[in-house]
Amino acid sequence: MKKIFLFLFLLAIFAAGCKKDPVNLTEPQIQTQNVSGSTTLATTATITSVPAGLPKRVAFGTEGDISQSTQFINESEYQYVYLAGDIFSNGWAQWQAPTGQYARNFLTKVGQMGKIPVFTYYNLVPAKNRYEDPAFTNLNDAQVMNKYFDDWKLLLQICNAYGKTVIIHYEPDLFGYFQLYKNDPSKGTVKVAASNQADVKNFSNDAKGLAQAIVSMRNKYAPNVKLAWHASQWSSGLGLVTSDFNPEQAATATASYYRSLNANFDLIFSDFSDRDEGFYQVVLGQNTLWSPVATATNGNLSDFDRFQRYLKTLNQQTGQKIMLWQIPIGNTLTRTCNNTNGHYKDNRAEYFLQSVLQNGNTDKISQYGQAGVIAFLFGWGMNGCTTYMDTKKDGITAANETADDDGGYLRKAIKAYYQHGAVTLP
Repeated sequence: MKKIFLFLFLLAIFAAGCKKDPVNLTEPQIQTQNVSGSTTLATTATITSVPAGLPKRVAFGTEGDISQSTQFINESEYQYVYLAGDIFSNGWAQWQAPTGQYARNFLTKVGQMGKIPVFTYYNLVPAKNRYEDPAFTNLNDAQVMNKYFDDWKLLLQICNAYGKTVIIHYEPDLFGYFQLYKNDPSKGTVKVAASNQADVKNFSNDAKGLAQAIVSMRNKYAPNVKLAWHASQWSSGLGLVTSDFNPEQAATATASYYRSLNANFDLIFSDFSDRDEGFYQVVLGQNTLWSPVATATNGNLSDFDRFQRYLKTLNQQTGQKIMLWQIPIGNTLTRTCNNTNGHYKDNRAEYFLQSVLQNGNTDKISQYGQAGVIAFLFGWGMNGCTTYMDTKKDGITAANETADDDGGYLRKAIKAYYQHGAVTLP
């Protein structure tokens, strides 16, 4: 028993370190000018249907390790977890014996619960404990990349043995950085063939070669895996929301870069923010609140409408469906969310779900579904952010609320969404 508790304790510490934390990492330099004007769109791609094996409706999912499975939201259809760490010492493959058992156990348990397992694979940044983001040093370290491709192969083999549909969200923000620095040759090199790993010896030593190698290995070792690349809002050099950037122009640039990789991923992942707005406000002294109201100061678009148009253009130009990931869980409606540690406020969950709770209205969810979104996955960007579980163990804050760290809002709202009838997709 001591080993189990020690592992969970170490895993909790590690989880705090493996989440993307812009306070401690090098952030891209984003311009802050208003450029909301129109732009010419690229040729529209053929829109694909929902990939086989996934629900044909706008679905919901959450983050959570299987040690917390008794607190999972019953109705949620996807369950995700990070696989991360230093692949030479404390990476996911070493979290449980034998090698890779953590992933096997997650697949088994989530599958038994009738949910689709999702892995966020995030191992370039922490390799050799460098925690450099973007991971240009590790990408050009042949030893790291040799080990990295072996690690990727192991995960694929584990997923293949599982036999059912698995989603792997590949390296959040990696291709965003490649796009951002695409005009700097020194930041586009990758030791792919030069890693001397047998599976990738025929691929070029650059971002394109990396993308193609990752897809090729998926095709070879785990065809049951749906592979997702990450579309970062800032990858064109301007913050989509912070700069009121033209959403069609931003998405067009990102779709064009993706197509230049000539690598056939199955899905797109994207995100609103990496943590609750209240966390940014209280801990970091930053105002990141998204406005749900269209005003002249933000180009006559609400921030949510701007993001919806960005996603719709991505969908149109790549033909790929989109999953929104690591959506902050806090709300402004429960007394439990009071901007203290673990109970930070945010407005994303209520933007989509409050009308569902009030009268079953799913219009805002439908609007995103029409933009190509097939799933909303809620999670936390680092420890201290709001969760949908009772992780803080600090009791019930107010009447008609639960001990969950968000006051039970997300659990209640997702249940209501499915009770009223999920938004169907073609």
